[in-house]
Amino acid sequence: MQDMSPASSDRRIAYTKARRILDALKFIKAERGRLDLDFLRKMTPREAEAWLARMKGVGPKTRSIVLLFSLRMPAFPVDTHIHRVTKRLGLITRKTSRERAQDELALLVPEMEFYNFHINLIEHGRAVCQSRKPKCEMCKISRLCAYYAETAATRT
Repeated sequence: MQDMSPASSDRRIAYTKARRILDALKFIKAERGRLDLDFLRKMTPREAEAWLARMKGVGPKTRSIVLLFSLRMPAFPVDTHIHRVTKRLGLITRKTSRERAQDELALLVPEMEFYNFHINLIEHGRAVCQSRKPKCEMCKISRLCAYYAETAATRT
């Protein structure tokens, strides 16, 4: 019988992520002869993303993270916090996928603000706009928030 406990599931996820990281490192070493992505800086963001996309298990979010944080190229990664907060704010629709949200949010935010906007949304999602119990009463931008407007009746 297979162990389906949360700890077992966490181990499986960790193993899968570790395997993907090792595979990505092997790919880079095989392609480039060493573990270095500096050559991507000479490419356009689109070219660099296409190169990263050749690695199995490296999806849109990971590619955008590498582009933005490691290479300082314009990309807008969308993680769980950003997806939740931007949906609640009404910047994207409830049905917008994380992959589609990357494209839509990149059109809304000036490229030079991608990094700051990304970091601030994550912090806001962790500290205020939490998943299970958002702290709308302390939110500085609640007056702009679609979720706040929709749930007003339940707060009174």
